[in-house]
Amino acid sequence: MRKIPLAVLSVLVVMLSWTATTATAAPIPAETSQGQAFVLTPDGEMKVMDASSCNYPQWGTVCVNVNGSGLFVSRITGSHPVAPYECGRAFHLWGYYENGEQWHRNATADCGYVRVWVDFDMNANMRDGSQICADMREGASQWHENGFACITVHR
Repeated sequence: MRKIPLAVLSVLVVMLSWTATTATAAPIPAETSQGQAFVLTPDGEMKVMDASSCNYPQWGTVCVNVNGSGLFVSRITGSHPVAPYECGRAFHLWGYYENGEQWHRNATADCGYVRVWVDFDMNANMRDGSQICADMREGASQWHENGFACITVHR
């Protein structure tokens, strides 16, 4: 019988018991799904490396992916999974810098199959406990009409 090192077992237990906070605010309830990646530092501390969240409303699934570690965010991506070839999806991403100042980024995704997205390099610290959110619209639809996906940033 093989023995599993205690450090590996501890990481597995923490990963299985961890639950993340996602937020959606919309007239139509949104289902959420979230993923989380971890790294174990040499001193045995587990650090969050990136996170993603999607909402699955009646139409227009939108996802947000945040790359970084702790409060430092290097890149944020807003995306939309598509089946056919698609163009013209506009994205709005927002959150709070460490000093409390709110930031906003807007862009329209290039055309594509399978997934369309926009990327923003942030390279900044975010406020502990704040959220980074992504919203999407097409044509004449309104922002926040169908919900949005959020990630909560933690130290």
